[in-house]
Amino acid sequence: MNNIKLFQGLFFVVFGAIVATGLMITLPKYRQAAGLEQEKAELDRRIELKNQEIASVREKQNRFRTDREFVEGLARENRRVFPGELVFVFDN
Repeated sequence: MNNIKLFQGLFFVVFGAIVATGLMITLPKYRQAAGLEQEKAELDRRIELKNQEIASVREKQNRFRTDREFVEGLARENRRVFPGELVFVFDN
């Protein structure tokens, strides 16, 4: 009878040690995974911003190819002229 109680006590101690060891191993990994999820969310957000920038640049490229008035407007803003064109510039 005494041996059975000793065995049961030893079993609970060993089982408790195994559970504690498992928690000590998995808890930092869980925290690391949570940190990685936050980092992934931040990277996804930055990727989305870059994709929006790329879409904007592609839209401007398309306008340069197809919209003559857009190109001429930009050229005028930067004081560019067509060959043979006479331009008057008034400074205030």
